[in-house]
Amino acid sequence: MKASVWSAVLAISLWIVLFCCFVVDIHRTKNEIYATRCDNVAIPTGGRNRITYATQFIKNSQSHLTKNIFISGVYPETTIKDILMGKTVDDNINFILGKHAKNTQENAREINEWIKNNSIKEILIITSDYHMPRSVLELKHLNPEVKILTHAMKTRFNFRFILNCFKEFHKIAYASLKHCFENM
Repeated sequence: MKASVWSAVLAISLWIVLFCCFVVDIHRTKNEIYATRCDNVAIPTGGRNRITYATQFIKNSQSHLTKNIFISGVYPETTIKDILMGKTVDDNINFILGKHAKNTQENAREINEWIKNNSIKEILIITSDYHMPRSVLELKHLNPEVKILTHAMKTRFNFRFILNCFKEFHKIAYASLKHCFENM
């Protein structure tokens, strides 16, 4: 066989191995239990039930995790009452709605703006398991000083999960290359 065919076979094989490792890593990732309080939580919108999951997690948290919840990428007309849909959450929690982001990169910018405007040093990100790596990558690119804690909403392992991982795998690769070339 020609060298170009072998190169293509090698590249495809490498892609398959890396993608499989990504899927397994996402699926096996366990959430840490945070014993200390994290005053600031950010929830990038975009996936099914992320906000419901995050507010339920915070409500059930033994350590009363937070006092500020920033929800990024909310439709301009949406209110916190629309989001909570009658669910009760601690009255001491301050909800802030970011209404400009339309994708993960813009979520990171919106969250980072909130972080900088409020001199936040540590933040807990709550999003879907397959979405977490890119959310953290984008935020760390904008603000490497902030300490990021994560809590991923576990997604059921099915075809939709694989499809979401497939999309995220390529988006992470693109974002990583883009950030790499920006820093040159």
